[in-house]
Amino acid sequence: MRALFLTIYSLLAFSLQAQLYELPFAEPFQRAAVVVEGRVIAQQSMWDNGRRNIYTVNLVEVARVYKGHHYVDKYLNVVTLGGRVGNEMQLVSESVQYNVGDHGLFCLILGAYDLPISPIWENYGSPHGFFYYDGQTYAVDHPFHSFESVSAFRQRVEALLGRAQIIVPDERLDRPIVERVMPSISSFTPTSISAGTGDVLTISGSGFGSAPGSVRFINSNTGSAFDVDASDITSWSNTEITVVVPSTTAVGGCAGTGPITVVDASSNTATSTTNLTVTFAYTNFLFSGNKTGAKLADVNGLGGLTYTFSTTLCTSSQQDAVNAIGRALREWRCVSGVNWRLSTSTTTVNSEASDGISVITYDVGTPLPGGVLGRATSRYNACFSGGNFHWRVNEIDINMRQTGVTWYFCDNSTVPSGHYDFQSVAFHEFGHGHQLGHIVDNTAVMHRSIGPAQARRVLNTNEEAGANYVMGLPANPCGPGAMTPLSHPACLSLTPPSDCNSAGSCTAPLPVELVAFTAQATDGGVRLKWETATERNNDFFTLERSTDAERFQLVGRVRGAGNSAELRQYEFLDATPQPGLNYYRLWQTDYDGRATLLRTVSVLYSDELGAEALRVFPNPWVSDQLHLELSSHLAGSSAEIVLFDALGREAARQAAVAQAYVSVDLAAHHLSPGIYVLCLWLPEQRAWLGPVRVWKP
Repeated sequence: MRALFLTIYSLLAFSLQAQLYELPFAEPFQRAAVVVEGRVIAQQSMWDNGRRNIYTVNLVEVARVYKGHHYVDKYLNVVTLGGRVGNEMQLVSESVQYNVGDHGLFCLILGAYDLPISPIWENYGSPHGFFYYDGQTYAVDHPFHSFESVSAFRQRVEALLGRAQIIVPDERLDRPIVERVMPSISSFTPTSISAGTGDVLTISGSGFGSAPGSVRFINSNTGSAFDVDASDITSWSNTEITVVVPSTTAVGGCAGTGPITVVDASSNTATSTTNLTVTFAYTNFLFSGNKTGAKLADVNGLGGLTYTFSTTLCTSSQQDAVNAIGRALREWRCVSGVNWRLSTSTTTVNSEASDGISVITYDVGTPLPGGVLGRATSRYNACFSGGNFHWRVNEIDINMRQTGVTWYFCDNSTVPSGHYDFQSVAFHEFGHGHQLGHIVDNTAVMHRSIGPAQARRVLNTNEEAGANYVMGLPANPCGPGAMTPLSHPACLSLTPPSDCNSAGSCTAPLPVELVAFTAQATDGGVRLKWETATERNNDFFTLERSTDAERFQLVGRVRGAGNSAELRQYEFLDATPQPGLNYYRLWQTDYDGRATLLRTVSVLYSDELGAEALRVFPNPWVSDQLHLELSSHLAGSSAEIVLFDALGREAARQAAVAQAYVSVDLAAHHLSPGIYVLCLWLPEQRAWLGPVRVWKP
């Protein structure tokens, strides 16, 4: 009989698939020594014998055995990376995580970790080797191979491995789903929101019932749906639900863009006809029953954190890889101001370990599972003050796959077919170190996976807002002080060790392209400004405009400097912006015709009509109502009042008929104190009034 771990630890519940690539469906089943269905019944977190890393041992009760019968007793110890021991914690970005009660199919190989128990097992390919069974919908959840029903999934597995030996029958998973009358969702607000920041979503409709049920979001870690924790639901009535949008749950869910579903107490469901947009996710973890996040702090005494290259990566033969990592690191520094430095010395450490060294290495010391391109391990410490624990990031290890895929390291963002872009994967892993989770947007840096011939080297506007949110968090009342943000041009100064600080076969040593790109509404239109530090073979810049962030049109070209090693500033005036929200893209084109998208920004614009025709009072406002005074010639027009928060997210929306005075009732939106932007859309005139800044003290 395998050893039983009956102590259920209060530990982190976190599932954050990092940069993955798809494996064939059959591969985990063929490579695994053991394939079983089972349920996690207990957990315990522990250090390995060398006290290098924290692991969690999950006691799995076996229900069905498809493969490896001679290895299997009634219980198996399955190890996952990360966990919490005392006031120290470790999150591993691509590692599958379990919670007590999780049920699913496990594709297992023998674990090779130096732990004080034996034998131990782990999933083949980490998240690739676990198929989660949803007890509400009877669906099967997986990053790439999900199924609508357990029975259909079992048929697929049996076609590969044959019929299972049933150890513990589970008729509940086989019973048919009865069609029921569905409740109805009429609307939700805001339509754009962040996850893990405490933002609250209000869902309106009918037939929700008086007893609380659940709310279901799309999981940005897998693409399928998950139920929020009961503690995330702050109110429930027959016609309205308020729910905190989570970035972690007991089932490892992180809310992502997609439809939302209400599940009533009798398991009746209603799904929204429109998608909720989740702009970014701030990494949360569970601690003592509460969801919290960690702060970026001054852990090196120089204002932030220092990364150290391993000697397996910092070599003359790996110069292109080092330069690609440098480009990714410098982009983070100059976009968010995160104070990350490079040590000018190297380390022989080539694996993740809790050793005080934030290492950047190839995976020669700790091989990555199949299907994983890179992994970020964030390590945390807590201090105690004011009756609470306060967490900070004190170490980040970045582990990159060395073999098994064809990497592309070059400056050019046109990635050849069949190649994976090294800079994009490193950029993604640094994002996890920045404490950002996944979002559902297959063009975004923080999307959960990447394919060959894809490059994602620039944060979009929402991701920039997430990075700024993390950098703007207040300092902890104990422990190291807050991280000191970097500014221009200090963010450009990044020097690797001398062993790997030169040009590569297809890269310059940490070339700087774009330093800043801004858009500002003025009386004459929208003024666009950008700045470069160096340029190579730069023929010209191209500027494009869009009102929906999808269809762009050319608005101008500006000649580049060709080759330059000094700070250069550029400016362009768009004299014909559209009223409302305008998106601008900046492209750079080389002499050989190759074009690179540098960055996208957005700006709210109103013409002279907005300045004269709209006044808001009181401002600041202290009650739950705002009042708008409009020009008399607009009387009788239909209108839509939209309120945006400081991050550009929609905070409130109300339809109205334009009159001399219009009142906006904000009581139901539970708005926090802060700066907001109010705009008025007049569909008959096809014009925006505003924006007007308003303040809630």
